[in-house]
Amino acid sequence: MAEKRGLEEQNLINDFNTAGCLEVFSTKNQDWYRVTSKDFRAWNGPRRITAPVRPQGRGEVHSCEMHTYEYYGPVYTWGTNNVVDYSDTGSLAKNEIWEKARKISENRSN
Repeated sequence: MAEKRGLEEQNLINDFNTAGCLEVFSTKNQDWYRVTSKDFRAWNGPRRITAPVRPQGRGEVHSCEMHTYEYYGPVYTWGTNNVVDYSDTGSLAKNEIWEKARKISENRSN
């Protein structure tokens, strides 16, 4: 049996299209960045999703019409289902779970 590493997670609420391209706007760099759903839901700033207008059939990959729209849903503390107030800080709503995950990630890179 394999050893379990990392953080044990609860089932996170993703009340948006996770199959779309999830992007957040960095006010520091004035640009959009593609992120994971975990970071997207915790971003306290502008967020947008780009997704196909309709599901594609087999072999229709080249003619896929895309739609980009801003997402105005709730902001959650990173790695939890705790909602925080939107304050447009342009950063992650961090907590001790985020800090622990960051330390684990740093240790793996060494």
